[in-house]
Amino acid sequence: MERHFLATISNEIDHLSGVRFLCTFFNTISNKRFTIFHIYPKDNPQKAPPSFPEKSESSDETATVSTDFDPRLSIQKAQQLLTDRSVPPENIVIKTVPEKAGKVKDILAECAQGHYDAIVLGRRASYLLQWMFDRPSDETFQAMIRESSCVSPFWICPDTDPKRRNVLLCIDGSENCYRAVAHVGSILARQDQHTITLLYVEKNLDIDCVAFFEKATSILLSHKINAKRINRSVVWGLSVSGTILAESAKESYAVVAIGLGGRKNETGGGRIAGPTAIKLISKLEKTSLWCCP
Repeated sequence: MERHFLATISNEIDHLSGVRFLCTFFNTISNKRFTIFHIYPKDNPQKAPPSFPEKSESSDETATVSTDFDPRLSIQKAQQLLTDRSVPPENIVIKTVPEKAGKVKDILAECAQGHYDAIVLGRRASYLLQWMFDRPSDETFQAMIRESSCVSPFWICPDTDPKRRNVLLCIDGSENCYRAVAHVGSILARQDQHTITLLYVEKNLDIDCVAFFEKATSILLSHKINAKRINRSVVWGLSVSGTILAESAKESYAVVAIGLGGRKNETGGGRIAGPTAIKLISKLEKTSLWCCP
């Protein structure tokens, strides 16, 4: 099945970490589609985009672009990064829109319309999600996702290391974590250069995690992941996020994947994954974080 990714970019050519991650994580991307998504300030009409240099099937002519448009170079650079990896020009769509309801809600609105396999965010865009997670109620972001009907995972990409390989897939027995498992299995089905390590952070010795591993493994196998690529790890830790960060750094994973909902904690109040996600977003370095609603 052809994959379609939405990659958000800013005006700055040096902040294209999401696009760079897409170019280095997969063994090939020429068979995938990409939408480069840029939001310009609604209170600054001077930054409204002119026509971009795109080639259509019916014409080889290239549109003229004004040199005083700030995002022009970053958009062209994003296109170049993809085409350098043999992505056909017809597989790349440029979308520039004015900010309407705030960048987070605008991204979610586009996500709901586009049926994307993942929303790829660079470090700057991830700050917006970090702000949302850090609200007094970690249900705020979940409510926004429900209202926008957005079900696409978010890939948060700081300045990742192109030499890193493999995925640390965190499980806790929740339905959200199993959606993350299914997403990882679907994306990595033909990416044999990456292994998958299922991680359970043990805080309560009374919980038997064997069933969690069995179900997660079954899901991965259903996506044609070879059993030899699947590893299991149980690590005891007082802090879920701290343990994940330590394991990620120790093994130099390219990706950490989590479910956004998570299991309720032992006191029944709140969700584990909200606080965990905010800490991972702010502290993960050289590793992409995949958050699955």
